[in-house]
Amino acid sequence: MTIAARSTPPGFASRLFLSGTLAFLAAGAGPALTGVSLTVWSEAFHLGPGEGGALLAANGAGSLTALLLGLAGLPGIGLRLGLGTFALGAALLGLAPSWGLLLAAGFVTGLGFGQIIAAVNRAFLGGFGERGPGMVGLVNAIYGLGAILSPLLFLWAGSRPTAVYLAIAALAVLALLLARPDPNPAPRGLPDLRSRRLLVTLFIFGNGLIEGASAGFGASALIDAGIAADTAARLTSAFFAAYLLSRLSLYWLARHVGSDRLFLLGAGGAGLCMAVAALGAPAPGFVLAGAFVGMIFPAHYVWATGILGDDPRMTSAILAVALLGGTLAPLVLRPLLGMTGEAGLFWIVTLAALSLAALFALLKGRAPVPA
Repeated sequence: MTIAARSTPPGFASRLFLSGTLAFLAAGAGPALTGVSLTVWSEAFHLGPGEGGALLAANGAGSLTALLLGLAGLPGIGLRLGLGTFALGAALLGLAPSWGLLLAAGFVTGLGFGQIIAAVNRAFLGGFGERGPGMVGLVNAIYGLGAILSPLLFLWAGSRPTAVYLAIAALAVLALLLARPDPNPAPRGLPDLRSRRLLVTLFIFGNGLIEGASAGFGASALIDAGIAADTAARLTSAFFAAYLLSRLSLYWLARHVGSDRLFLLGAGGAGLCMAVAALGAPAPGFVLAGAFVGMIFPAHYVWATGILGDDPRMTSAILAVALLGGTLAPLVLRPLLGMTGEAGLFWIVTLAALSLAALFALLKGRAPVPA
């Protein structure tokens, strides 16, 4: 990928960096807070078993809608609109007096979320010159930090989500005040969806399945492997800590190692670590896998953008496919785990990750580049 030359790339005090990191801190905090708040809302609105999942579905539908609108080049779609929409949705999630309004708020928040993740990833890759690939890893680490902090703030607030959602909304507003208009708006209309270059997004679909499976079912797999529930919870936290640290490390690694090699390292390493977990060492294998899973998405995003070009609509395409993979992971895994038991997750992710690495190594050289 050719990155536009800058005489002086922006630094850590720039509005680009500050608005992007604040936006991703808020974007990471929101979904994690929604997950831990479901039990509170289930009691408050007298929901039946599983009904709370409708809010997660509404949020996911909003995110996918935003990415599809970005793929279509709808005017106005971008960081500033995304932050305003996200702030509105987060405030409504904190204040909604009924389940119906809460579902609407979840959709609105998702609309903002989808725009934020597309705009910030694209801006950081293209806006920091040669440091762009490392900055993508860094800002995605900030996203992970938000996901870790918001559940802790929820507990600190006495398991009441209102104040935390309002704080997240305020954070999004602050990012909005710092954000500049997009200097490179997307062309109107859909790109050529028949282009063979779009096949490179299938690799990130595979990662969506791997990441969604590991994050969503890891704790239950550890428990099924004979680990106590409280220990499994701590190991899951350690998995996400390793995930976060690996994304921070990309700020330095991306300067010296190509994005294609980082993708192979991430997928192959995740597969090998999950094999260790499956072969009798679930605790160290699962935790170490987090370090490799964490680097797959940023590495793929940088590599795929080099193939697809800097058309803003292509970022939406990459992220829409990643989101679809993560959404489908529970649906694909549930019947498989019913046959293997929850601990079968380790073998399933092993096979999926090693297959992904092997296919990528075999096919990456055949990917067509932009004319």
